[in-house]
Amino acid sequence: MKDIPLRLVDEGTLLLEYGPITMLLESWRGGRPDAEPARGAADALIGHFEDLTRFLDRARRSVACLNRDEEGTYPLPLRRMAEAVRRLGEDDFTPMAAVAGTFADLAVEEMVRFGADYALANNGGDVAFRLSPRRERLAVGIVSDLARGRVSHRLILDGRSGIRGLATSGFGGRSLTRGVASAVTVLAEESRLADAAATSIANACDCDDPAVERCLAEEIDYDTDIPGLTVTRSVPRLSASSIKTALERGSERAEELCAGAMIRGAVLFVAGSVALRWQGEERPFILEAFESAGTGGSDDDRL
Repeated sequence: MKDIPLRLVDEGTLLLEYGPITMLLESWRGGRPDAEPARGAADALIGHFEDLTRFLDRARRSVACLNRDEEGTYPLPLRRMAEAVRRLGEDDFTPMAAVAGTFADLAVEEMVRFGADYALANNGGDVAFRLSPRRERLAVGIVSDLARGRVSHRLILDGRSGIRGLATSGFGGRSLTRGVASAVTVLAEESRLADAAATSIANACDCDDPAVERCLAEEIDYDTDIPGLTVTRSVPRLSASSIKTALERGSERAEELCAGAMIRGAVLFVAGSVALRWQGEERPFILEAFESAGTGGSDDDRL
């Protein structure tokens, strides 16, 4: 086993920092916190990461430019990343749109393989988890404004919902966005699907407000995997009509992905207003606000 950069932050919870990975790994066995499955998973994750680094040139190509005939030679993370992104049907996306969620999924799988009956991986806000029979629900804090970075809401997930992953994207987050969403959190059966879908929905959450400043991706990040595409540089105070338009466009994309069974639900925030979308008649999550701000808008639409 390698000398793994791990820090115990709580009983049963380890912090892994390795290259660009900063991930919290929480594992329980027999109803008690137990860090050993998390420790074993961390070692396996480093192996997966090093495998991926040898194929970064492919990971940074749009899925339309990948050679399907050679994908059998790709390491497991890249195969899963490409598969998740292809389900979007957007050829200009690269597999990197699902990288954080994919590694969160792998972390949980590895913890379970090492004996965990409850496991959770938080990879910079992209979360994967498995609930034990002793846990019927999971509460997860989310932000309504990535630029502020403060947890403002709580999602409560039923263990029987089939949701095992969530991810957040939008303006002010770790990745570039083409829209004006303050934050979009997506729930899915796997974190990698939520990761790719969150990027897509956040991009769609847009308006034609001329005050929104845009530029080429490489003007913000010279090493971006989407050079030549226009992204959002700054979002001013939006008018009520711009907020409404952005929520409508983002909600339409969320509905498409729900109808295609890629995701189970989404929470969209734009400048203090919120819209909820989900698959099926019964909403598979509960949203609670910690503060009064950021809870306007409509939450009663459904597929």
